[in-house]
Order: sequence, then C-alpha cells, then structure tokens
Amino acid sequence: IELGAGSGLTGLAVAKACGITEQLYITDQEAMLPLIRENIQLNGLDGKVVSEVLEWGTPLPDTLPSSVDIILAADCVYFEPSFPLLIQTLVALVGSRTMVYFCFKRRRRADARFMKLAQKAFVVREVEDDPDREAYHKENIFLYKMTRKQ
Repeated sequence: IELGAGSGLTGLAVAKACGITEQLYITDQEAMLPLIRENIQLNGLDGKVVSEVLEWGTPLPDTLPSSVDIILAADCVYFEPSFPLLIQTLVALVGSRTMVYFCFKRRRRADARFMKLAQKAFVVREVEDDPDREAYHKENIFLYKMTRKQ
C-alpha cells in the first residue's frame, strides 16, 4: 500500500520495477484518484495496481486488505495537523510482519516532531545501506524503515 500517493509515482515505479505478483494499492484523498487512475492506465498496470480513497485518521475501508506486508510513504510529512492522523492510520495498517518505508524531506522543526510521534508507536531506523543515501541525504531527504513495536 502506498499512502498519500499524490500522482502515484512511488507506487507505480515499484510496481514496474519489482514485477509485483500481488495487487498494489495506491491511496490518497478522493480528489487525487482521477490522476492516479490515469497514471495506472498510462503505465499499463490495470489489474496489478488499484487506487483507493484513504482518509488518514478514519476507519480503514473494507476495500483495502486487512494484512499488509509493505507500506510506502513518500513525502507525507508536510502538514503538521495531519501528523496524528497519519500515525493513527499507520497503527491501523501495520501488523507484526509489516515493513513501512517512510521517506521525507526535512524542511522544518515540525518534521522532527513527526518522527518523535512515530517512535512512540514504531521501531524506527534510518536506512543507511542504500548506495544512493549520500546523494539524497545532501538534499535533506531521509529514508526510514518502521516496524511495529513488540
């Protein structure tokens, strides 16, 4: 599942590059779904990638799977009032086997507050073995792995 997908770029790139065998769900607010659906079609991923509305902080829709292996979240930390809602949604989605890949550009102090909230609910580790880490780190972009606390 990709959260806060915008155009769906991250999820679509993963679907194309990784040869997914299970459906990948790309989620965002209702207003973004026409663009996401168009991009799914343009990339020939109908049937492999599904777009769904997911409003953070609300009950998960029945159309999403109840067990999730991987969650992708790229640049979802931009509006501070949504931080608790995003955490609430992550808590609802993350199971004992779920890995969250969370990437964002640190722009202001509020971004650090989000990471403190995340650390209360999850084990959070920065990805340090990515060969491209130095390049994006220079741009203040960080990639983390998150798992449920045991």
